[in-house]
Amino acid sequence: MEMLGGARPYVTVQSCKNQFYSDLVTPLPDKINVPGTEIHIFYALKMGEKYRERYERHFANPVIHEQDLQHEELLACYPERWVQLVKDIMEGKQ
Repeated sequence: MEMLGGARPYVTVQSCKNQFYSDLVTPLPDKINVPGTEIHIFYALKMGEKYRERYERHFANPVIHEQDLQHEELLACYPERWVQLVKDIMEGKQ
């Protein structure tokens, strides 16, 4: 909860646990490939290699943007940086 700037009425410890857990247990097919579509992943290095392996297993050619952060920290704590990365990707700079 500290990573999110402290308690928020709409964010509970249980909702965070549910989100993180669902990332691990949601079934996905392997090597998802939609013609004309790129999959970009903001990969938080502090999550561990099991997540990278999962992304590479489930997506045919993921474009992985490494971040030296925790899970969801980029969006939760650095939204301006997240927006800039999205803009850079859309403009072909990433």
